Amino acid sequence: IFVMEGTKPTTSQAADVQREHWRGAVALKLELHPDEVTTVPPPAPLFVLAPRLGYLPQVAQQALEHFGSVLPPGENEIWFEYQGVPLKWHIPTGSLFDLLSEGDGQYPWCLTVHFRSYPRNILQQVTGDSMQASYFNSLKESAYVLTGSSNSVMSLTKKSQQELWQNVLQSQDVEFFANMQKMDLAKPTRSRIPIRVYHREKVFDSFTGWKSIDYLSKSFDIDAEKDELTARHLFRDCLKSHSEEELGKVKLVVAGVELSLDVNVGDMYSHLKNADNWLYLVLKPATS
Repeated sequence: IFVMEGTKPTTSQAADVQREHWRGAVALKLELHPDEVTTVPPPAPLFVLAPRLGYLPQVAQQALEHFGSVLPPGENEIWFEYQGVPLKWHIPTGSLFDLLSEGDGQYPWCLTVHFRSYPRNILQQVTGDSMQASYFNSLKESAYVLTGSSNSVMSLTKKSQQELWQNVLQSQDVEFFANMQKMDLAKPTRSRIPIRVYHREKVFDSFTGWKSIDYLSKSFDIDAEKDELTARHLFRDCLKSHSEEELGKVKLVVAGVELSLDVNVGDMYSHLKNADNWLYLVLKPATS
């Protein structure tokens, strides 16, 4: 509400928004791919809540415990598929759902889970610490935008890294921001914020796949003139091929909420940034 109205929330209200943002989850319905089922009848689907600010491999252990007894012999390497397309696990789960789901009624989000034939030509491999490494790489990038240096992240001790990562995995917002204070990232030294834009123009399926998604990583100046601080202005700048009429045919989704293109980007960042300090903006067809 504060983001949409441009009003300044009280400290208590801001804390409530932060808590709800961090508590957000996507309901998943996971079904094992038929080629990996060795029993009749096939196993029942697994229903699980995946943290919006986390990553799909976080539910790997639950999925393995549920489907493990029916898998064929071989090494377990989990990956997820939607509409016949492997899902890029390094994108936060909530942003993946916002970007790819069709319509308001698609809930829970139905995904196919695999444990064999990992598509290495498409996806980064998930190893023991690859999720954590991917997260900290993203955090370093955002630190550079916010402060002009990644040193605050690179100088973290292993203990501090583990504490911060556990905060993310367990959706511990209070502890997370307390640890972020130690890194001086809570008070940016530059007037720029890190933004990632995912733009889908078509239906996402096995024919269009990731080729149908435009991706942009951008540093956005929040000291610009007031009328240049809106999402509309941002998209005019970074999607130069889109006319005002074409922008009228898309909708903006941030943290699971559909917002006006005239919302202030700085306000969105303050309240709806992800745990890696990036603001993820999803543009998709208005009819989607």
